[in-house]
Amino acid sequence: MRRLSSNLYLELVQGKEMVHCRCGAVLGPADKDPKTLLRMKTQDLSKAGPKVNPYKIGSNRFCLKEYYCPRCLRLIETEVALKEDQGIDKS
Repeated sequence: MRRLSSNLYLELVQGKEMVHCRCGAVLGPADKDPKTLLRMKTQDLSKAGPKVNPYKIGSNRFCLKEYYCPRCLRLIETEVALKEDQGIDKS
């Protein structure tokens, strides 16, 4: 077992390395970006907390993205991104 984060780890399943959630769910192959294997919810940037952007500078351009395990719905990761950035950069 190799940890990717506090909630994700890699483990061999039938000879292939797979990403697992802390709950034990097999999310998918390790050769993919783990974020593509998770559910994503886009929130207003203010959801990150009152001190993140108290003056609402650029709040119409940025959003908070939350990534969840599809089985247990544990919050795995968050990021601030441009609103027009619809997907995950696969380059």
